[in-house]
Amino acid sequence: MNANELGIQAMQQGEFEQAAKQFNAAIEADSTDPTGYVNMGTLLQAIGDHEQAVVFYDKALELDNAFGAAHYAKGALAYELEQLDLAEASLRQALLAGMDDADLHFMLGLTYKAMGDFVRALPRLREAMKQAPEDVEISFQYGLALAQNEQLDLAVEALEHTLDLDASHTDARYNLAIAYAFLGEQDKTYAELERVLELQPDHALAFDAKAKMDELLGN
Repeated sequence: MNANELGIQAMQQGEFEQAAKQFNAAIEADSTDPTGYVNMGTLLQAIGDHEQAVVFYDKALELDNAFGAAHYAKGALAYELEQLDLAEASLRQALLAGMDDADLHFMLGLTYKAMGDFVRALPRLREAMKQAPEDVEISFQYGLALAQNEQLDLAVEALEHTLDLDASHTDARYNLAIAYAFLGEQDKTYAELERVLELQPDHALAFDAKAKMDELLGN
């Protein structure tokens, strides 16, 4: 393995000092390769040094402005810091640079959702779902985006798929209950709310929704 690969392995094992040494070695071996700078930025981000992480991402882009991984990393950090305009611009640049993987589509979809742009969020999350159909969080967020775009039948399918992947996902189950409610499926709504509260008795939204249904039903 080369220095970058050794650094990634060390970082995954929580050996941050060793990872830093490897990424430094990679940069020293070829200071014109943006990969080491992105990896070092990712390490700095992981330990909470966001300011220095951006410095390394920007250095990578200075070397190669079409390096999609650097745009992605910078955009993901901006999303984490709730700098949504910067996140959207950076992630879109990663897409334009040729990156095409589930993580990028997912992050861009989440960014559009956070901006309140559910129309643009949906195709990005749909593509993420296409590429990673077994990812629980992607499936869940795709279901939410469908509901927010008032595509309730498809939202139900996506949320049911999420629960097939993880039956204990209470937020997916709660949102499935709400989708059933909008579709007039009262019995299914009530059953899902009960199941949420069995799994998570302190789920406030489900508790309130069930209490309102009990009141309406005279339970």
